[in-house]
Amino acid sequence: MSINGSYVCIESVEDIHSYSMIKKTLYDVLSHFREGIHIPPRGKAMIKLNLCLLKGPETGSTVDPIVAKAIVEWLLDHFDLEKIYLAEADANHLGADMAFRALGWHDLFQGNTKVELFNLSKDEVVPVQSKYIKNLQMAKTMMEVDFLISLAKLKTHTMQKITAIMKNQYGAIPYKYKIIYHPILAGAIYDATAARKPDLCVIDGLIGMEGNGPTNGIPRITKLLFASNDTVSMDHFCARLMGFRPMSIPHLRIAADNGLGKTEYTVLGNPPDPLNLKFKCLPMWKEIFKKIVASLQRGASHEED
Repeated sequence: MSINGSYVCIESVEDIHSYSMIKKTLYDVLSHFREGIHIPPRGKAMIKLNLCLLKGPETGSTVDPIVAKAIVEWLLDHFDLEKIYLAEADANHLGADMAFRALGWHDLFQGNTKVELFNLSKDEVVPVQSKYIKNLQMAKTMMEVDFLISLAKLKTHTMQKITAIMKNQYGAIPYKYKIIYHPILAGAIYDATAARKPDLCVIDGLIGMEGNGPTNGIPRITKLLFASNDTVSMDHFCARLMGFRPMSIPHLRIAADNGLGKTEYTVLGNPPDPLNLKFKCLPMWKEIFKKIVASLQRGASHEED
């Protein structure tokens, strides 16, 4: 198919425990975008992962290394690549190198000489243009690769309602303590995404997360894999799919207002009918309220003792 415009393609995986089915479904999804991808010979690609905590993909917190393996194989089957970086940055509660080892990424890709597990926080940084973050710098390797894929999880977020591609790109900011940007989180997400827009967006929706996301929610089995050639289109679709009004997502609204991508796009494949999985979300104020109530209850209990 000749790609002209913004597309989202979605398919269901019959058995999420079967690698062959995951791989076949992902190949079907990505086939829609093959003609629109142009990578120079001996090029370098990067897959930005979502490994925000030391929790496995079955919890809905992190992307499944099996999905990344299928993407790697698809890239190597179709393009002459010198290197594929599987990349993540350090975060508030996580060291990327530890995550690669603890979550099985080292074991899965050991021996593949074209794959490198890459810590963005240890790379040289370069200044980038930004609107909300003063003096933003990003990893040089990510800025210079020939092709960038963002592989995100389908999750809720207490502050932003959803976390998909754009929030995953926020995770690429190479500073460990990104919590300092929470007062301007929507703008920071926009800046990080605009600095180096993904060339291809892939969502691991085999097991998502609802409730108190992005790390402490409830796993939600959805058995979906989907991709897009447009970052804003993908997040817009994710919001619809999860049951939220897309323009109620703060970072998505900023991205659309600034022309980062399209909110009108063509959906291919087999989307759920109706297109609303009704993900539950726990807003930040409710989470804080629950903690206050729990603290008061503990205090009352101690007084009784």
